[in-house]
Amino acid sequence: MKFSIIPSVLALASCVLAAPSTLKPFLKRNPTGSFKLVAYSLESSVVDIFYSDGIAYAGDSSKWTYGSVTTDVTFVIEDTEVITTATTSGVTLDSDTLFYIRPIANQVLPVGFTGNGVTVPDDAVTTNFIFYGTYLMWEYDDGSLSDSFRARETNVTGVYELYYDFSNLYPSGYKTPVVKSSS
Repeated sequence: MKFSIIPSVLALASCVLAAPSTLKPFLKRNPTGSFKLVAYSLESSVVDIFYSDGIAYAGDSSKWTYGSVTTDVTFVIEDTEVITTATTSGVTLDSDTLFYIRPIANQVLPVGFTGNGVTVPDDAVTTNFIFYGTYLMWEYDDGSLSDSFRARETNVTGVYELYYDFSNLYPSGYKTPVVKSSS
């Protein structure tokens, strides 16, 4: 009787070994229409990405009183650019305001936005963004993907400045959020 389980286990094991070849690959997809960008693993609940004076922050924008222009934002993706629109009453961003990262080796650099008279670093990149599932990714020229976002808490509890860690340095004092789309 104790040996009758062996054929069942062998049958189950053969199914498990065969399973990966029958699975469909995870498909790249870009959200349609307007969406939010949110960050997971910074707080006990998901937090929104927001705009303040050309820099990307995560948290409750109403707590951030340091920017001259601070707004909640929504996004649309066209081609591989992430276009940003203000949603806070009374705030307007330029129609060509784009989300950017700075993929520079061995540096962890702030993530931000173009437009609105803000000085944008020369090494800012606004193209090659895609979504892999709901995850915001940046695509290298060779087709590989990266989502190396980092965040450091500001002097306001629960508000984080967003960074990009191109070389995966994982510096101390930074958290590693997951940045995703949300409707």
